[in-house]
Amino acid sequence: MKNYCCFFLFFIVFWTFPLTYHAEDTLQSRIDKAPEHGVVKLPSGVYNETIVLSKPVTLEGVGQVTIRSCSKKPVITIQGQQVTLRHVNVEQCSDGKDTEAIYVTGKHHRLENVHIRTKQFGIKLDQTSNTVIEGVSVKGEQKGNGIDLWESDWNIIHDVRMDQVRDGIYMENSHSNQITQNDIRHSRYGIHIMFSDHITVKNNVLRDNITGAMVMGTKGTKIEENELIFNNRNINAQGLLLYDASETEAARNKISYNRVGVYAESAENNRILANEIRGNFIGIQFKNANANTVSDNAFIGNVIEAQAIKSSENAIAHNYWDASLKLDTTGSGMSAIPYRADPFFLRLTNDVPEYQLFFQAPGMIVLQKLLKSPDNEVMTDEAPLMKAATYDGQMHASSKMLLGAVSVSMLAGSISLFMIGRKR
Repeated sequence: MKNYCCFFLFFIVFWTFPLTYHAEDTLQSRIDKAPEHGVVKLPSGVYNETIVLSKPVTLEGVGQVTIRSCSKKPVITIQGQQVTLRHVNVEQCSDGKDTEAIYVTGKHHRLENVHIRTKQFGIKLDQTSNTVIEGVSVKGEQKGNGIDLWESDWNIIHDVRMDQVRDGIYMENSHSNQITQNDIRHSRYGIHIMFSDHITVKNNVLRDNITGAMVMGTKGTKIEENELIFNNRNINAQGLLLYDASETEAARNKISYNRVGVYAESAENNRILANEIRGNFIGIQFKNANANTVSDNAFIGNVIEAQAIKSSENAIAHNYWDASLKLDTTGSGMSAIPYRADPFFLRLTNDVPEYQLFFQAPGMIVLQKLLKSPDNEVMTDEAPLMKAATYDGQMHASSKMLLGAVSVSMLAGSISLFMIGRKR
């Protein structure tokens, strides 16, 4: 009798509460059941699976949601149109080469507040257009790119934080993309543009990389109001590298404390305007770069201000050079004394690096006056600016303080000499 009762009780429980841990309970099954333009909300938890979003749907985390996979497939694949992914953490823990945390193709997608930890790539855009990536972070192990674009046009990448990836944002054959207000550190190239035209790079912080921004094979790109700073961890490190670029404009950027501030090679008809180029080993360096314009920049505190190798027909005008002799005879704000930015010290230290110990030594300055560099390695500004200016045309506070300190010192010295002379 007791056995019959146990069997009957088990039958009632099984019938009332059936076991449902099969395919219907996976995250993918919930996505598949959602209607087009529906919202799938995920409660807090860790979801160990790969998923595919292939129809217009929103996947939204509520609380701390992590989607994780160590397989060689992308953790999340986005296809089709109008997919939204927001408020989730994504962990890609596979050692498989070039495995992405998120793979995206199609158009009109949106990724918001997505935080990625990856052993390989962060986000791959493959033939993707009109897609927005905003408020995203990518933490890597320097094995793959943070965001990688291939033949992907008209996308917006905004307010993204990246650290320890190979290249922060890499794009190839991808046109008319906007890269704004991102922060990229500890990568090879913060931003790497290859054969992509009409790109906007604005208000980004590219710091502590080997090169802040590498722009190659581009036309009509704008690089504006960025901070390219402290990119100096390699002998070939640069703030901004222009290679085979044309009709590209770099304007109002802060390019400071890099190995080379601006390096241009095989670049023509570009405009480098109103940048602050400060504290670099080499301020600006041209090689086989012709017919470019360098104007209204401020060169302050660079070890070597400029060098041009096999470069001609460049318009160098109205820049501020802190090492120049200045005399304004007309009140125009421009000096009547041309400035010849001589890279003599660079040529000398390339042959004997130990001579760097004698930077700014009086004897070295005399040698530079006596042993001038060839004209084809010198940038000459015929009418340099009298004052350094910020973007709004005002002097930097630091420049004002330095000028004030120098003026006070000269005044004090003059008074002392006058008093000594009177006593004698």
